Amino acid sequence: MIIDFHTHAFPDSIAPKAIPILEEKGNLCAYTDGTISDLRCKMEENHIDYSLVLPVATSAKQVKSINSFAIEVNKKYKETHILSFGGLHPDYIDYEEEIIRLKDEGIKGIKLHPPYQDTYIDDVKYINIIDKAFEFGLIVILHAGIDIGIKGDPKVTPDRILNMMNGLHHKGKLVLAHMGSWGLWDQVYSKLLGKDFYIDTAFSLGYCDQKEKRIPLLSKEDFKRFVLKHGADKILFATDCPWAIGAPYIEFIKESGINKEDIDKILGKNAYHLLEIEDCKN
Repeated sequence: MIIDFHTHAFPDSIAPKAIPILEEKGNLCAYTDGTISDLRCKMEENHIDYSLVLPVATSAKQVKSINSFAIEVNKKYKETHILSFGGLHPDYIDYEEEIIRLKDEGIKGIKLHPPYQDTYIDDVKYINIIDKAFEFGLIVILHAGIDIGIKGDPKVTPDRILNMMNGLHHKGKLVLAHMGSWGLWDQVYSKLLGKDFYIDTAFSLGYCDQKEKRIPLLSKEDFKRFVLKHGADKILFATDCPWAIGAPYIEFIKESGINKEDIDKILGKNAYHLLEIEDCKN
């Protein structure tokens, strides 16, 4: 069982506009056209059983429509094997009402993206949203660290993550994307690993190819160190598709020197239990 915990897709009417803009911002080439159908094709090609779509609300006015799309995606997951989380924005005033709507519609989590939302993760607006999501039993996944498509302060560093966590009143299931904080992995290793949260592997293993250069990311030795310190139970396979695809990441994890039991947990078992997927076999 292989579950990609971090992908992106858009409504068919929006994808042709969104993908070129995002390619330009990150100086990247997308592996899909941004649609659910093309994500499904890439899943089949890379032998991925389930994928999770993580929407990003870049303004408060997008929240309702983004979440309506997520609800429709999620309703079809037994057919498509694609689930979706919802998205919230720190300036969205009626966040409690929207969290209740997502919960009632069977959505199991929300995505927050501080760089795109231009707000520090330890801002009280985020703390209130995360607290309320945890109160209603939703998973919260954060973009963590640098986003190569946005210049300036990353808004979500290991120190700010710790500040945010210390400000919460409720406990819940927190996922830090990009191996805890993209590009800030020394800080992740020294300050965050071992604490009570998950990390995903999205866009963080081996290298990434921009249009003019190759950027080194975590090596297999680095990845193994992370697994040994944080625990395989708290690590989730993820690609960040369309910015990376499954096969190279799966091979990377299998060749990283960790044992088969831990590989199986990372590639799918952890996500299977976290997402409580109903119609697949362990």
